[in-house]
Amino acid sequence: MTSRIGRSILLVIIFSIILSVGIVTAVTIYRSVKHTDELMAIQVDTGLNALVSEMDNQQDRLEGIINVFVQTLKVSESVALQTIWDSEKGTESDFAALFGPTGIVFWQSGNYNLADFSVDRVGSGYSGIVVDSAAGLTVQVVQPFIRDGEFNGGIVVGMTLSENQWLDDLKKGIKCDFTIFSGATRYATTLFGDDGNRVVGTDMAENVKKTVIDSSQNYIGTAIVVGQNYYVSYEPMKDIDGKTVGAYFAGLSSEESDELTASMILTSVIIAVVVMLISMILIAFILTKIVIKPIGHADKLASAMSMGDLSGNAVKGVTFGNNELGDFIRKLQVTESTLSSYINDIKGVLSRMAEGDFTAEPQVEYVGDFTDIRVSFGKINDSLREIITGISEASVNVSNGSMQVSEGSQTLADGTTKQAASIEELSATIHDVADKVAENAKNAAKAGDISSESVEKIELQNAEIQNMLAAMDEIKAKSDEIRNVIKAIDDIAFQTNILSLNASVEAARAGEAGKGFAVVADEVRTLAIKSAESAQQTGTLINATIAAVEKGTVIAQGTADTMKEVIELSNKTNDYIGGISEASRQQSEAIKNIESGIEDISTVVQQNSATAEQSAAACSELNNDSQMLQNQIAKFKV
Repeated sequence: MTSRIGRSILLVIIFSIILSVGIVTAVTIYRSVKHTDELMAIQVDTGLNALVSEMDNQQDRLEGIINVFVQTLKVSESVALQTIWDSEKGTESDFAALFGPTGIVFWQSGNYNLADFSVDRVGSGYSGIVVDSAAGLTVQVVQPFIRDGEFNGGIVVGMTLSENQWLDDLKKGIKCDFTIFSGATRYATTLFGDDGNRVVGTDMAENVKKTVIDSSQNYIGTAIVVGQNYYVSYEPMKDIDGKTVGAYFAGLSSEESDELTASMILTSVIIAVVVMLISMILIAFILTKIVIKPIGHADKLASAMSMGDLSGNAVKGVTFGNNELGDFIRKLQVTESTLSSYINDIKGVLSRMAEGDFTAEPQVEYVGDFTDIRVSFGKINDSLREIITGISEASVNVSNGSMQVSEGSQTLADGTTKQAASIEELSATIHDVADKVAENAKNAAKAGDISSESVEKIELQNAEIQNMLAAMDEIKAKSDEIRNVIKAIDDIAFQTNILSLNASVEAARAGEAGKGFAVVADEVRTLAIKSAESAQQTGTLINATIAAVEKGTVIAQGTADTMKEVIELSNKTNDYIGGISEASRQQSEAIKNIESGIEDISTVVQQNSATAEQSAAACSELNNDSQMLQNQIAKFKV
């Protein structure tokens, strides 16, 4: 078995080696990659300088062409300008034109298409970058043509920067990619896309644009160009007015440097792995011989000792080195031998004690902390003598006491059995009483409900009687009104009778002329008499009706008073019945509580009875055990 401490030491050393080699490798790779990045940055910066220099060369070339034109025109104005142009132009993107003092073009090359050129800006001439609305981004060289001290026109020679050939030629020598930007858009470039076409018309990255175009500052670093990582260098391009109109770009793909870096990392990792493997093999060999094997033997010895094997066979015949680990194992062997002698002596003493002989003494000289064992044996013997003597005396007392407790427990068990029977009879009686009280409570509740219903009916009857009294009062009032009307009719009849008499008297005075009127007066008097008689009869009937109504009112009022007394008595009766019902309910609940308490008492009594019987049985067993204990104690030798 491999030693755990050996494994730990080995793992620590291996981890240290791996960590050290890893750190050295990582630092080496980091320094190499950093150095590679610096070299690539220098190379693209060199390429950018070459591009700017080549742009200056192109401008110098154009200035050379314009000087040829000027010198030729000074000699002869009839020279064929097209012939000179064909022999001097460098690329198909070159253009030239000869213009007069008013700006009229006398001659121009076939690809001349400047739209924004103005003779007013010629002055003493200029040279540099110009953005034309028709020709785009151009390099223009302009010189005035002076004759007899007067401005007599001028010559413009230039090239459009959309030409890619001179950039391709520059790439062959510098090994960098180049781009001319018009604003933030690629105008001419040596970069090709996946489709095989130049990536003109595409824009530079936004962060680069902010630095180069917006802030007119150089940008050196890395950037994603046409989907690949590039080491790049940008420089703002300014026109003849100093305005940033584009940018120069030089870039180098990181593909080659990435391959070189990957190869270098792979080589470094392989070397590091080989170094680590060799180091680990050597360390493992040394640790196994000096540490792991001795620790393994020590582990076997300690394991045997922990399992109680003190024979020394675990490392028998093994030779240990002359070092601290060997000394430690040899001390373990001495400890094993000493512990074996102690254990054999303790085993002999304990064997005699197991046989009942507590007079045995240790036969080995104990040293160090083990001297307490000899002292402990003496204390054990003394203590056991006292304990056994005390147990013997106590067993006799326990035997006597258990007999007395057994008799008392049996008596208690008989008494509790009788109590249990009495409690059961009492519980049954209380249960019957509870049933009767519960039934009375139910009946009282029903009577209360009936009484409440009766009170409601009586109250309804009282309300009807009150309504009847009100109706009779109304009849009496109407009868009084009719009596007044009849009295008025009687008065009218009386007046009519008097009027008829007067009419008769007047008719008699009138003689023959009043006979007809006398007849009418008689008829009116007759009607007045009949009306008076009818009014008198009706008044008599009305008086009789009023007398009857008043009598009925008195009777109804008496009935209403009696009904009020009945309602009051019914309410009192209902209250008494409700009180009886509530008292019956409370009695029922109280009896239920008594019944529950008696059941609890019955349970406790039954438990006490069972406990008393168990106590009696336990006391009997305790008496038997105490006799057995006395017999066993008699075997000890103290």
